Amino acid sequence: MAEARLQAIAGGAVPQEPLATDPWQFQAACVDAFVASWQARGFSPVTIDNDVGLLERALAALGRPAWEVTPEDIDQVVGDLAVKGRTTSTRREYVQIFKGFHRFLQARKAAEIEAAFGVRLVCPVDEFDASRHVGDGFSAKDLAGSRQQEARAM
Repeated sequence: MAEARLQAIAGGAVPQEPLATDPWQFQAACVDAFVASWQARGFSPVTIDNDVGLLERALAALGRPAWEVTPEDIDQVVGDLAVKGRTTSTRREYVQIFKGFHRFLQARKAAEIEAAFGVRLVCPVDEFDASRHVGDGFSAKDLAGSRQQEARAM
């Protein structure tokens, strides 16, 4: 049996060589662990079901594993939701559920993610995406006009 070499990473020791892990399966296992943490804290089944659905929609909209998401990806999803006419509260919920999941990954899975995928976790949700900045007065029409102006300027 081959001996595994270990490397110290904040959060624990993991094999030094990258692990052969499917990112989508790993992310699904992380979602399951995140949900288990809600259950352990006593969240109601209805709340959990609603939040799991929201998290799954947010992750699907981002289209890449959570540890590969960039601030531009967050901007794109929030902008697309606005263009589709989704309410401010819906856009805020997408950002908040992703941010909570990413904090969970940082606290519980950072060493595994770095070992398996070579990514050091940095939350892509910044002050420009924080829920207090998703204004109620912002409309899909405003966003579409802004994007057209940017395209013309290039």
